[in-house]
Amino acid sequence: MPSKFKAAAVTVALGVAFNFTSVGQAFAVWCSADAPMVYQNLLTNFMPFVTKLIGGTGLSTEDAIVQSGAAIRGELLKSTMANKSVAEGIEAYEQQEALRNRAQDLSEAMQQPATTCQAMATANSLSAADQSTQVSTLRSQRKVLSKVSVAGNTNTLSAVDSSYRASNANFCSIEDQVMGLCTVKTGGQYANLAGADRDAMTLFQSKDGSSSFEGNGAAQAEAADYYITRVVGGLPPQALQQQGEDYYKKNPQARAYVELSRRYNAMLSMGAYSLNQIKEMHRTQTGLGDDTMLATVSVPGFAANKADMSMAEAVERFVATKFSPDSVKDLAKATKPNLILRDMAQMNAFSLWMSYQGMQQSQRVGALQAHQLALIAEQTLRPQLEAQRVAAARSIAQGR
Repeated sequence: MPSKFKAAAVTVALGVAFNFTSVGQAFAVWCSADAPMVYQNLLTNFMPFVTKLIGGTGLSTEDAIVQSGAAIRGELLKSTMANKSVAEGIEAYEQQEALRNRAQDLSEAMQQPATTCQAMATANSLSAADQSTQVSTLRSQRKVLSKVSVAGNTNTLSAVDSSYRASNANFCSIEDQVMGLCTVKTGGQYANLAGADRDAMTLFQSKDGSSSFEGNGAAQAEAADYYITRVVGGLPPQALQQQGEDYYKKNPQARAYVELSRRYNAMLSMGAYSLNQIKEMHRTQTGLGDDTMLATVSVPGFAANKADMSMAEAVERFVATKFSPDSVKDLAKATKPNLILRDMAQMNAFSLWMSYQGMQQSQRVGALQAHQLALIAEQTLRPQLEAQRVAAARSIAQGR
């Protein structure tokens, strides 16, 4: 190989290697201003230095070029392998993250239809249950008022005896048994209803804590009817014997008694309506648990596989599922906003429904307060009014 070519080859090889260093890069920038002059300097000044350097190592020019190229290739290979490892690590991490997100997305995709279906089933079934409750309230109202009205009581002793025998037969309490009046029921649908016809808890819950009535929706509701009758009616006045229209036309005192009895019934209807609303909210409705998809909920304290339940218990279970640990955890680990936004929309709709129920309850409370105000006003003003009527009647008689 000609000496000039060898020198040029060595120079190029060393220049390439030198170019990978920061010093070489700075040198390249400095040299770029005048390429011809740099080339001339390489041939006249730098080449003798390189030749002397190689000669000092005992290597030939060809061996120096081979080793220099091998070193360059080794460095390039190590850099390539390092970059490849980094790229593979990043790719593996991205794939694992994609798989994790996909699994979470699939879980949310499966959970969302179930949540939506449950909310829809609950909403539809509660609407139907609410309508059924109102109809049942109407029937219960008529039933209770027929018992406590003056017209329904033609024999006071017979009415009292009938209520007495009903309590002994079905709702005998421990106190009654001690007195020797009856025997407490230990089996059948009245087993857990001792004294229920005189206990306010009968209206709100069963003795086991459930919001639904015991006894297949009939026994505790029957006890509630007797309780409401006692509270509202007490002992209704006995009706006048049937005398015909002529009797009332000729007897103003009888007409006044009839009108006062009507007013008595009107007063009683207000309290009876509110108590009947409470009773019907807790009356067990067949299949309501299955219809609302709330027969089994993963919340501690609620019985599983409960197909029949009251409207009050269905609402209680639905609220419990929304605030259960599992529900909160599922929303906390959600990766997409769809699940959270839809759940918020469902809860807003349910909140609106509960606000409407609260408004109805407020109306009943307001009516009871108005009833109480009317009674207070009558107790205060009625004696004065009657005294003034008597005084006016006397003045008229004296003026004649």
